Amino acid sequence: MFHGKINKINLKKVLVAFCLAIVIEAGVMPAFTSRFVALLPQTGRDASMLDYVHGILKENRTGLGSIEELKLAEAILMESVTNKIDPLFVLALMKTESTFYNWSKSFNGALGLMQILPSTGEELAGELNLKWDGEGTLLDPYANVKMGVRYFSKLQDRYKDTETSLTAYNVGPGRVDSGVEGLPPVFARKVLSNYRYFKERADFY
Repeated sequence: MFHGKINKINLKKVLVAFCLAIVIEAGVMPAFTSRFVALLPQTGRDASMLDYVHGILKENRTGLGSIEELKLAEAILMESVTNKIDPLFVLALMKTESTFYNWSKSFNGALGLMQILPSTGEELAGELNLKWDGEGTLLDPYANVKMGVRYFSKLQDRYKDTETSLTAYNVGPGRVDSGVEGLPPVFARKVLSNYRYFKERADFY
């Protein structure tokens, strides 16, 4: 059913590399805390991170099977590594967009876990060398996560501000760039609230 491929990797090596590579810029990129960065190589917290992300997915109605949920947890970690974003922030964005339901479709046609519009998805698929099959690609959970995390990372690079980037993710960068007054911060604040919640639940922060 799904076209996304998950490479088998050593999660500990990847997460340690992630921590070493991350540039923690206050207010710019939600990243691992410095305490977690220091402890991870010594305590094997990478396994706890995978278990935690997988556990969150299992608690929710994803519309996926158990094997797919585990692969999805791995995909979230890998895309977080690639884009230098805290995986718990990715979870928060995903929860806000789709409540973790893979088959979500919005009134304006956004699809999947991270609610990506087909026009945006086609562009991102080209950048990421993903096969584009319209809705089929957007409903592939692994491709959707890859595209969604990349898209948010691009917005962060563009706006250098988390709340603005989240607003652009929600309403489109065109509306943000046009200077439309009164864009509601509700979406951004909800994501950040979910992010705080996931960090508070975790025992490695």
